[in-house]
Amino acid sequence: MTNDRHEVIIGGIGGQGVITIGYALAGAALESYKYISRFPIYLGTMRGGPAFCTVIFSNQEIPAQILSRAHNTVALEDGAYARLKKETKPGGRLFVNSSIVKKLDPPQDYKLYEVPVTGLAQEMGAPGMANMIMLGAYRTVTGVMDDELLLKTVQKELAGGGAKDRMEKIQIAYEKGANYAKEKLGA
Repeated sequence: MTNDRHEVIIGGIGGQGVITIGYALAGAALESYKYISRFPIYLGTMRGGPAFCTVIFSNQEIPAQILSRAHNTVALEDGAYARLKKETKPGGRLFVNSSIVKKLDPPQDYKLYEVPVTGLAQEMGAPGMANMIMLGAYRTVTGVMDDELLLKTVQKELAGGGAKDRMEKIQIAYEKGANYAKEKLGA
C-alpha cells in the first residue's frame, strides 16, 4: 500500500497554478488512498488575489479539511512564504519559489527547498508552467507517489487528454522540476 497520510498546504496568488497543483495531487491520490481531501481557498473574482489549497490523503478518515500546520508546504510568492514558514510543522518541508521569494529566513525546525520555478519556466519559454516544475520537484523530494501516475492524472484531468503540444510542455516542465530536485536538492 502507501504511506498512511500525506498533507500539504500550497500557497500563492491567483494565476500561479496553486489550485492546479492541489487538484493534480488529489486526483492522483485517488488511485492509492482511501480518503482524499482537497480544500481550495481563493478569491475567485480577483486574479492575483491570495490562493491556498490544502490537500490531505490518507488511509484513515480525515477529521478536518483545514490544517493550521502541515508537514509539507509550498510557497509560490512572498505572501504565501510569510504565512507558510509559520505553518510548516517541525521536521517538515517548505518548498519555495526562489525566483520570486528572495528574502528567506534561515529555517527554524523544517527543511527548506529553494526551487526557482519561475526562472526555469521562463528559460523553457513557458512561464505558465512554473507550477508543473514545482510539482515535479515536490514529487521527487517527497516521493509521495509515482511520476507516471501523477502525469497521467495531469494529462487526463488538467490537459483534458487533448492538446498534444500542451501535454508535451507539461511533461517537459514536470521533468525539469524533477531533474532540478535530483541535481540541486539531493533528492
